[in-house]
Amino acid sequence: MTKDRDAVQRFMQTQKEVLDFFRCEGEFFIKPLMDYEWTIRSTEDFYFLSYWIKPNKKINAVIVKRNGVPMVYKRKEYTMVVAIDCVKIAFVFGNSKRVDE
Repeated sequence: MTKDRDAVQRFMQTQKEVLDFFRCEGEFFIKPLMDYEWTIRSTEDFYFLSYWIKPNKKINAVIVKRNGVPMVYKRKEYTMVVAIDCVKIAFVFGNSKRVDE
C-alpha cells in the first residue's frame, strides 16, 4: 500500500510542478503531446486547438477561456493549452423541473 501511495504522491507532485512551471492553476488533466504537430486558430468567438496524431488524422479541441482569455500558457520551449477534447456529457433533467423563459 505504501508503494501505491508513493506513486500517487509523485503523480500529484509532478502535476503541481507542471502547473507551477506554466504559472497557472486548474483542475484538469494534463496530456503530454510533445511529439505532435499542432496549431491554434480562432474564429470570431472561439479558439480551436488542432493536433495531428498521424498523417491525415487531425484532432480538434475547443480551447477553454478564463475571464474571456484563452487558456494558452507559453513557457520557454513548451506551450500548454487547456481545451475540451473528446469529452461529451449528456445532461439528463426531469421534465417536471423545466422552467420556460
